[in-house]
Amino acid sequence: MKTPSFSLPISTRLYHQQLRLAAIFCLCVLCALTLISTLFFWQQRSAALRQEVQILASNLGDHLITGDLRAIQNQTLNASNYSHWESVTVVGREGKTVVAWANGNLIAPESVRLTSVMNGLRLRQTFSVQVLQTPITDSGGLRGQLRVEVSMLPVWQFAGILFLAGLPFAGLLGWLLVRWMVAQQLKLLQPLEEVVTTLEQVNSLSNYSLRVTPDRERLFGALQTSLNLMLARMESWETDTHSALREQRAEENRLAILENHDSLTKLPNRHYFHKLITNSVEQAIDTGEMLALMFIDLDQFRQITDEHGFETGDLVLRAIAERLREVLRNTDTLCRVSADEFAAILPNIQDLDTVRQLAERLLLAIRKPLILQGRSLMVTGSIGIACCPLHAVEQRLFLRNADLALQSAKAAGRNHWSLFDPNLHTPSGTTLPKTP
Repeated sequence: MKTPSFSLPISTRLYHQQLRLAAIFCLCVLCALTLISTLFFWQQRSAALRQEVQILASNLGDHLITGDLRAIQNQTLNASNYSHWESVTVVGREGKTVVAWANGNLIAPESVRLTSVMNGLRLRQTFSVQVLQTPITDSGGLRGQLRVEVSMLPVWQFAGILFLAGLPFAGLLGWLLVRWMVAQQLKLLQPLEEVVTTLEQVNSLSNYSLRVTPDRERLFGALQTSLNLMLARMESWETDTHSALREQRAEENRLAILENHDSLTKLPNRHYFHKLITNSVEQAIDTGEMLALMFIDLDQFRQITDEHGFETGDLVLRAIAERLREVLRNTDTLCRVSADEFAAILPNIQDLDTVRQLAERLLLAIRKPLILQGRSLMVTGSIGIACCPLHAVEQRLFLRNADLALQSAKAAGRNHWSLFDPNLHTPSGTTLPKTP
């Protein structure tokens, strides 16, 4: 399992929290080490001081016996060379000060307060100085007392230098410790990062088939299992929803087909025709292109149903519808608008010759003999044609003119197409020759 990036928001938060704790910890460790080292340094310094004071006391013993004041002064002044010795006082057996100096200078013995002479070495200290008192003895017994004051400044300097020198190392140690601790914590939180990543992918891709891979240590097993279960349920719900929507759309399409198409010929019905002609007229007016409308009526179709039955009539309608579709262009729309009447909407007509040619071809297609149930039938048709905007720009008038053209074609003897003539206000057309 890889360690998550330190650039994550939670990494920054953890880093800041751990950094404060690590800083406190490292400072405590540094203070403890400084204190221990200072104590050890003080003990060594105290031991060295005792040794120096005892050596000086033994050297002063003979001079006290002989009363050699000059030698005692020289000995004590030599002691001023010792580092950080602040004062030395030599006291006789009676407790009277013999020689005293402070800060490297001799002072009058009378200015020093008398003190009692005691046996044994005594060390006491304050924050600023150490005071060491030791008896001056020889073979004859107690001769006097030596009192030395030493500054504690070296001890505190040592502690300060040690503390300041240890700060960079403590800072480096703290930073490394924080990095390690945060890395370990993020390593434990790695499964959560994968959970978050998976959820982000699900949200951005809307793909509920994604799953979280359980970590080997099962640190967040319940969370990962619950999330995978939730995603599985959402995927199932989405699948069911999509299936229901597909079925709904399919049903809507079926209803639309039933609403807009004729069940017998599968052609668009009268309802669809009126919606399409409205849009087509508006588009023809907007674009300036010519739109043609053909009403195609089968001649004496009721006679066919009366003689041969409605089943034969249905077969005739299907066959004629198929023939008309084969003749019309791909851009044209053929509709069944009544029992034996069709309507063809022809957009983007270049000229009237195109309409005339299509009308003649449609009549020829209708007149081809039909072989149905072993019988040969002859069917003819009449076609009325009007063009927009040539003959009308208003839909109601456009339909009326096409219907007038159809009536003119039927009055001409059927098996005829007729084009509405706006100048004569009467349709004009031609009749195809009848075949025997």
